[in-house]
Amino acid sequence: MLMYGSNRVFGNTTNFFINNFFMHQGNKNKYILEETSKFVTQLFNEKIPDWAVYHNLSHTIETVTGCKVIGRGSGLKEEDLEILCIAAWLHDTGYIYQVEEHEEKSSEIALSFLNERRYPTDRINTVIDCIMATKISILPKNLIESVICDSDLISLGSPNYFKKNNLLKLEIERRENIKITDLDWLKRSLNFLVMHNYFTDFAKINFGSQFENNIISLQKMIKEY
Repeated sequence: MLMYGSNRVFGNTTNFFINNFFMHQGNKNKYILEETSKFVTQLFNEKIPDWAVYHNLSHTIETVTGCKVIGRGSGLKEEDLEILCIAAWLHDTGYIYQVEEHEEKSSEIALSFLNERRYPTDRINTVIDCIMATKISILPKNLIESVICDSDLISLGSPNYFKKNNLLKLEIERRENIKITDLDWLKRSLNFLVMHNYFTDFAKINFGSQFENNIISLQKMIKEY
């Protein structure tokens, strides 16, 4: 049996190289979050369509911030937070190229980007799982997926909800070259909120009250319309 901590087996010189090897292995992805943020920022700045006033860099940064807050509040380890934030940075990159099934395109971009940087395969798979979990029709399977889902829609429980919601309306109108009436949009927005639930306890506790207030405000606006 090889005793890695024993100088009697390896000697000081051998131990020095072994220790440095494992230090290198642990630090080779040290800057992956910084690289990811730079990659996504450049991608959005250069290629985002003019109509994308909601699904843009601002929304991506909001999602990343949400992942940090909800993830830490939910007790995720630093390794999981790294994976989570990488997924948050990359989750809407596919939107630049296609609206339908943009999560699949985002996953392709993530796979290529992370493979080029030799990010561990098991972590890449988790990143992709997180990206795919943001698809509205898919329910999260675990805590890390629940965190990114809550972060992606954190604005639903925010005082800035109506500002964000109006940007989404404007984006759809510009992209589809249509006009949505205010009343129709209010009804669609209310239907979406009443069908939605936050998944993590942290989000329920910290954003649930404002989420309910936003529903009440929508109901009042529709009634008074």
